[in-house]
Amino acid sequence: MKAPSLIVRAALTVACLLSVLPATAQTLLLVVRERADAEPLPPPLAVREGISGSLFDAGFIVLDAPGSAPVPGPAELARLARSAGAEIVLEVATEYADIPLGTDLVRISARTSYALIDSSTSGIVAQGTREATNKDREREVGRAALGNEIGKDVAALVKKALDRSPAR
Repeated sequence: MKAPSLIVRAALTVACLLSVLPATAQTLLLVVRERADAEPLPPPLAVREGISGSLFDAGFIVLDAPGSAPVPGPAELARLARSAGAEIVLEVATEYADIPLGTDLVRISARTSYALIDSSTSGIVAQGTREATNKDREREVGRAALGNEIGKDVAALVKKALDRSPAR
């Protein structure tokens, strides 16, 4: 028996990959602000990376919103999302506070707030806050690692909130 051609094998591979993807992925506009001691942090933003990676792995299409100050309100964010083809907006703000503990040790505390906004109504679907720290992990966990953890946790909360919301 003759082996399948390279084209046939490639087509079968693509078909298999497409069969495991959701039929319609939900598109989300992501707006993230990170500040340390009241100063904006430059990209790359660790919280954004944690959220984007987790939601992408869960089948979401994540669009990154350009930064602006001050952050637009829910109605403007919803308009931006609609113009980008996104059904939902995730607005996240993280504020870090660093406390030096001695030579090369810094305790980092973070407070994160998030709001999930329906782009069709500008209504808030879910919102909340999350506290995090690297207490007892100061040597192993810096700001980037802590921010990534926060992002993954926020992504899990968002997925849970969207699973509970009425079908879109």
